[in-house]
Amino acid sequence: MRHSAWIVAGTVALVSRGALAHEGGQPHPSGAVDHDRLTGMAEFGLGWLILPGAEVCVEPSIAGCSKGDSSLGLEAWQLFRATRSFAAGAGLLLGLTPTTDAPREDPPGVSRDHARRYFTVEGTARYYALTLPTFEGWVGVSGGLVVVSDRFESTAGQSDKALVGPRGVTIRTEGYTVGVAVGAAYLFAPSWSVGGALRYGSWFLPEEPARSPFGDEASLRGQVNLISFGLDIAYRLPL
Repeated sequence: MRHSAWIVAGTVALVSRGALAHEGGQPHPSGAVDHDRLTGMAEFGLGWLILPGAEVCVEPSIAGCSKGDSSLGLEAWQLFRATRSFAAGAGLLLGLTPTTDAPREDPPGVSRDHARRYFTVEGTARYYALTLPTFEGWVGVSGGLVVVSDRFESTAGQSDKALVGPRGVTIRTEGYTVGVAVGAAYLFAPSWSVGGALRYGSWFLPEEPARSPFGDEASLRGQVNLISFGLDIAYRLPL
């Protein structure tokens, strides 16, 4: 009987200790990382990038422009969370599948293909306004560099004749970007979470576009507004 009483008392003490820790903002029931210490976060996302007002042109005086663009977006972020409420870090975004073709007229006898890619490298800061045991919500700002790559390449087939020089030319347009974002995450396992984010920002590119030897121009110029949204998965590790 005495042993049973000791077992019951020990069980009650353990349950009470766990409840107090949970109420005090300690790791959630599955044992998540305690953000009261410095924590590293690696976050990977898949989403969609939209440039609703972009003027997409490579020969504006000849073929005109297309309006708007969108692309599949791949994101990777490395963050350091100093406290439960604040985090900072850096990351990159790749837009590899733009859906809008820029109107153009190839020179006589020259058949070419045009491909465009987007790449950004940004720093970011986040404020976690909501920090529940298994759910978080945040707002953030970001800023950095953007590169728009336009590739013009010959579509003529390979032959046994020697080809001197590259088969195409690449125009790279560099600028800077600023933006704001909101997001949320659900902690489903001890260091793992899934979530989503919505971002709005602007790219600031040169007003005077670079040109290729054939007279093609960079497809984007000036200020370009963007919207992106997607899902992500993150891994957290105390440092």
